[in-house]
Amino acid sequence: MNIDSNWFLLLVVAASAAAGAAVAWTSRRRRDRNAHHDEHKSAVTSWENEGGNLAPIPAPKSRN
Repeated sequence: MNIDSNWFLLLVVAASAAAGAAVAWTSRRRRDRNAHHDEHKSAVTSWENEGGNLAPIPAPKSRN
């Protein structure tokens, strides 16, 4: 009976470690993705705020 309880305890510890690793991996992945998104968003905002005007579109020449 003692061996069965030791195996059960080992199983619980292993399952807890696996669950903790999965939560940590998901959390880190989400944090990295959000950091990349924020970095990209600030880069786009900076690019949009550079100023200046677009070159004017040339008017078509009339054939007279």
